[in-house]
Amino acid sequence: MPISVMINQILVLFILMALGYGLAKYKVIDAHLSHKLTWLLCYVVMPCLILKAFQIPFSTEMLHNFGVMSVVTIAIHVVYIVLSKLLFNKHTLKDESLIAPMQFTSVYSNCGFMGIPLVAAINHSGVFYGSVYIAINGLFVWTHGLLTYTGKIDRKALLKVLLNPNTIVAVIGIIFFIGSVKLPVPIVSALGYIGSMNTALSMIVVGAAMTQVDLKKIFVNGMAWVITLVRNLLFPSIVLIGLTMAGINSQLLVILLVLSACPVAGMAVIFAQLTGRNTVFPCISLALSTIMSMVSIPVLLALAAMIN
Repeated sequence: MPISVMINQILVLFILMALGYGLAKYKVIDAHLSHKLTWLLCYVVMPCLILKAFQIPFSTEMLHNFGVMSVVTIAIHVVYIVLSKLLFNKHTLKDESLIAPMQFTSVYSNCGFMGIPLVAAINHSGVFYGSVYIAINGLFVWTHGLLTYTGKIDRKALLKVLLNPNTIVAVIGIIFFIGSVKLPVPIVSALGYIGSMNTALSMIVVGAAMTQVDLKKIFVNGMAWVITLVRNLLFPSIVLIGLTMAGINSQLLVILLVLSACPVAGMAVIFAQLTGRNTVFPCISLALSTIMSMVSIPVLLALAAMIN
């Protein structure tokens, strides 16, 4: 797709994010409402969006691409994990309390809230392929991600992600896709209407969450800049080079690049809270990475267009 289209889409997302920030600042959205909106987004809107994406005619090419997305997504996460351990460890960081949050924030992106609206703008199959990345990312988050913070894997948490509505819907969706099962038109239409709320709702939630951070302070935190450069540019650039060398088709390449180049995941803050760690650094990294993604994602897409 033309780079100008994606830049316009990113600008739209940031306008919606600014709206969320403003609504939270003026107390229209408080912590309780933000929590409810997040629940609505994760458990109703996104599952509807994903299931609707699978209501397309079966083709062997799309099924093949689905398999390619699965394998490449796993490979991307493994590479990111290895690189994060090489870059952020007790030999490279004086403050060892930063090791876990820096490893986590460099590996995991906000591919759900921010990635889905972006890939949905690419074409009708963006969400179809993107759902693979999100499902696999969720499995890594609740295994390796939680292990990074706690040193152990919580089996209940892993079971929870396996039974997450988005994972279940993705499985049901692929079964429907392979079996050419078509839902009644009214149901598909309802899924479409509900799923169409995803972009606005997700960005408003992200914007509201950013009010927890003093925006004046995020630009002066040196380690947050390190994470932003690694998460937003270095790691995705490696993905771009690898995908180009592997000969991945341009459509999948752009989807994989966008999802892997999204800013720091909100789970970095949540895991810090769950394990009793300081949440200041994850919050600052999340905010800075999100703001700078307005520049970094278009830059990466422009590089992809030049290379391919």
